[in-house]
Amino acid sequence: MGTKLIVSAGERSGDTHAANLVREVMRRRPDVEFEGFGGELLSGAGCKVHEDLVSVASMGFGFVTHLRQYLRVIRTFDRLLCESRPACVVLVDSPGLNFALARLAKWRRVPVVYYICPQIWAWAPWRLAKVIHYTDLLLTILPFEKSLYANERVPVVSVGHPVGDSLARVSPRGGEELRRRLRIRRSDRVIAILPGSREHEIVDLMPLFRKIIDRMELDPRRHRLLISSFKEKFRADVEGALFGCRIPHEVLADDSRVITQASDLVLVASGTASLEVAFYEKPMLVLYQASALKRLFFDFFSVTPFIAMPNILGASLNGGEPVVLERLCHGDEAEDLARIARSLLTAGEERSRSIAKLKLLKEQGIAPGASARAAEALLEFLARDGL
Repeated sequence: MGTKLIVSAGERSGDTHAANLVREVMRRRPDVEFEGFGGELLSGAGCKVHEDLVSVASMGFGFVTHLRQYLRVIRTFDRLLCESRPACVVLVDSPGLNFALARLAKWRRVPVVYYICPQIWAWAPWRLAKVIHYTDLLLTILPFEKSLYANERVPVVSVGHPVGDSLARVSPRGGEELRRRLRIRRSDRVIAILPGSREHEIVDLMPLFRKIIDRMELDPRRHRLLISSFKEKFRADVEGALFGCRIPHEVLADDSRVITQASDLVLVASGTASLEVAFYEKPMLVLYQASALKRLFFDFFSVTPFIAMPNILGASLNGGEPVVLERLCHGDEAEDLARIARSLLTAGEERSRSIAKLKLLKEQGIAPGASARAAEALLEFLARDGL
């Protein structure tokens, strides 16, 4: 009988990175069996998925609307712990649900590996002790996390950010094919809007994105908008925010990475998507809507001055300076943001400088290989127990 592992990954990015980890582990150890919770990518990688968590990904109080499904996940997880007797549990990102699963696994005396550790450095540094208490191995992806999580009990292995692995699987010609399908001329300038994968992000940011577009003084004859809405249930919110927009636009369910390839400038919600945009060397504005209190909270507690992943990864390559424009927005800042967006869209010094910074970040900070390093660290952890 093979070694069994339970994996839990919520949200689209977690599903992607968990799937790549599963592939790398199975490539090295075909006898390892995975089951657990995630999405279609994790399932396609060879993991038996008992519950789709990607379709119900939420933050804050958003979990209440899916409470019944989360309770079902917890019950199924407990049953798997008892029946499958896994060698360990692998939790990927999504601390809301995964913290609950970590507690349960610990109570059942099953080791817990956390891959893509919770971003406590940004919003909740007091959770550090909790993360260490409920885990047995931490696989970190950001440069400063290894020292942040360093402790005497739980080993911490820095594996690098796995976004390069997922992007290596995307066709480099996807953007060209999308432009051809939509009959976008080579001379047309395309602005992509990636408003996020959670309802609150879309509701908060789409009105701001719309104001920026309106104030950029775009020409409907040579500018196009491509808006990502991979979840059909959010399409109405996206289209509602664009009602009356005079610039030709398409709301697409296509892969956001392909939409990025087809673009010349990207307006993106803070998150993993911004690293994907950086990989394709596309100038961008990274935005997050936050109340004054939340901004104060971030300024007081965060161990990094940045919210955008390209800046968190790339500051050390850029003399501590940000690689891309980022902003925690509060109130109407569209006029200033529109001016900056216009300078990044138009050929010139600002755009060239931005692309040069992104190229350096891609070469030195988003290289493939993190999933392989994570798989090796996980297997070494299992080998210590003779598994």
